[in-house]
Amino acid sequence: MSSELLGFVLSLVKPKSDFCNSSIHFVDFPTSYTRFGLAELARKDPNYLMANERMNLMNMAKLSIKGLIESALNLGRTLDSDYAPLQQFFVVMEHCLKHGLKAKKTFLGQNKSFWGPLELVEKLVPEAAEITASVKDLPGLRTPVGRGRAWLRLALMQKKLSEYIKALINRKDLLSEFYEPNALMMEEEGAIISGLLVGLNVIDANFCMKGEDLDSQVGVIDFSMYLKEGPIAKCSEEDVQITAILDQKNYVEELNRQLSATVNNLQTKVDALEKSNTKLTEELAVANNRIITMQEEMERMKEDSTYFSKAEFASREQARENSRRANA
Repeated sequence: MSSELLGFVLSLVKPKSDFCNSSIHFVDFPTSYTRFGLAELARKDPNYLMANERMNLMNMAKLSIKGLIESALNLGRTLDSDYAPLQQFFVVMEHCLKHGLKAKKTFLGQNKSFWGPLELVEKLVPEAAEITASVKDLPGLRTPVGRGRAWLRLALMQKKLSEYIKALINRKDLLSEFYEPNALMMEEEGAIISGLLVGLNVIDANFCMKGEDLDSQVGVIDFSMYLKEGPIAKCSEEDVQITAILDQKNYVEELNRQLSATVNNLQTKVDALEKSNTKLTEELAVANNRIITMQEEMERMKEDSTYFSKAEFASREQARENSRRANA
């Protein structure tokens, strides 16, 4: 499903009252718009259509992330690539990253790929260089789309996806090469999604991508996962407990990250002090050697001075003796 029709489908596929989360509101298009009507609307006012698409994609991301976290906590184990809510999360993220992409001209025609923006992350966050290199080394990947999908999975395993997306969004000057000005990644909705991704740090995931065909997968959002029959269920006490546990885990992980950063800073300072101490020790040894050398030179000079003094004294005595003998 193309991103241009996503907002239209969201408004028609099911009444909004049937969505699981009552705090999420999808933007309606006028019911008189057909596919061709949407094309006409996009021609007359592209900003209006793009704004609706951004809002709907952001709300889909909210539903996907919330559902993934709750189901993963209830499951209580490490997630793999066969877990349906996780698969749908990656599909939604792919749609978000594709929204408003500029078409790149190649010898095969025009191509829209979100791998280009993701490659920028290693320049902004050095830690991302490891997963970028891993993606490029995977033998089964042949297309930019496949590499982008592998990158998203490795970033989630690394629990750095939110940090990486936030670093990208903060550099609109670099993203403008790949995205239109009103694309999701260039607007406020992108920043909101990057904040929502922080919650995924509580999830443990493990993917084996060597045998997985990421190039030819079809990224279609399964709306049935986010719809339910009957009235909207109220938040239960279990939901409140899950939220509290999630907040506590986020706090502990953030505290651990801060402590790790503090330890790293202290270790850097210790290393610097050790290097400085080694340098000072070497300089002190050189100075001591110079002092010893100077002391030896002084001793030699004293010995030479004593020798010359004795020789001069003997010479004078010999001269006096010779003078007395001459006078006698």
